Amino acid sequence: MIPGFIGRTPVYDRSLNLFAYQLLPCSLPETTGVPLEPFLQQIWENVRLDQLTGGKTGLISLPGPLLEGLTELPMPKDKLIVNVPRQLLSDAVLDVIKQLDNQGYVLAISTDCYDETLANKTDYAELWSFDASCSTAELQPHLDELHAKGIKVLLRQIETQQQYDKAFDAGFYYFQGRYFERPRLIHGTQMPANKLTALQLIARLQDPKITIEEVEDLVSCDISLSYKLLRLINAAFYGLPKKVDSIRRAVVFFGLNRIKHWATVVLVNAIDYKPRELMITALVRARTCEYIAEQQGNLNSEECYICGLFSLLDAIMDAPMAEILKHMSLTDDINEALVFGGGPLGPVLQTTLSLEQGVCQRLPLETLNLEDTMRAFVGAIEWAEQVRLQLQQEPPPE
Repeated sequence: MIPGFIGRTPVYDRSLNLFAYQLLPCSLPETTGVPLEPFLQQIWENVRLDQLTGGKTGLISLPGPLLEGLTELPMPKDKLIVNVPRQLLSDAVLDVIKQLDNQGYVLAISTDCYDETLANKTDYAELWSFDASCSTAELQPHLDELHAKGIKVLLRQIETQQQYDKAFDAGFYYFQGRYFERPRLIHGTQMPANKLTALQLIARLQDPKITIEEVEDLVSCDISLSYKLLRLINAAFYGLPKKVDSIRRAVVFFGLNRIKHWATVVLVNAIDYKPRELMITALVRARTCEYIAEQQGNLNSEECYICGLFSLLDAIMDAPMAEILKHMSLTDDINEALVFGGGPLGPVLQTTLSLEQGVCQRLPLETLNLEDTMRAFVGAIEWAEQVRLQLQQEPPPE
């Protein structure tokens, strides 16, 4: 494996469907200052692109010194976008990316402002990305020029509804930022009845006093929920000597808490929300948090799993996290981590979020083994993709 970590963040299209994952490599704190090129070389040699993206498209930025001597990339052309920051576009780098274009790679240019000379030099680039701090009004006429050339545009680092709305109206094709992980409900507005009902069901599942019989009754009353839950269980534990065909048998095999977690995933996924990728991000976080807790050795790994799984529940429900937790029967430690990032579980969740963003230098858990955590992260991505496939399956008609 590699001496570092590779985070990923979703990039969305205009329908808020997943367009690509931006890949964010970072090195170990003790190797800070070491050139990034050897680290990226190790990425190529040890991690397949599809392990990081689940078979989706990856967007990665490469450092100038590595680009200057590059002749080819050991990654599939149809699943990779090579992003080149404007400040790295020397004549030597321009020659290299022109060669990559001839080889069939999709090229992207990232910049803070429009440069007409650069646009003419790189008219073969298929994508330009701008920072959300740019003035959309000032960019507008240049966006029209790029669109006329068949070049699509991405706005990154979106933090607010206003930034997103202006970018959407201006004709941006793609969007990335923490804005999509936050609730958009107007302050004081009540949660819609359908989401409140789903939250109440999720809360019942999380009640520590719930019995096997109550879980059975809750799941069995919804054919779709029951069907998808059993599919998830059998897919997650492929190779069982006998197919699990009832909730009670599943509880006997795997324990009540594990089945409650699976049922929660199905219930959350049934809510009407966008982007749908939020569920996959939450699943990856859940497994990563669980692993980090196990690695630390002195934390409740199940509670850390719940922290990761519910870390985006406010965005999914479109309501403040503190308001959501009023309906739940979670422990004080979980509540503290979700609302304030504090308590004994907070550093685990915050470390997972930092790694997701490709930030390794100042982790709340300084003793973390990044190589082992990277393996766990790749495993979490694979697991989440399996869950995605099962959740997309609809029950057969009666």
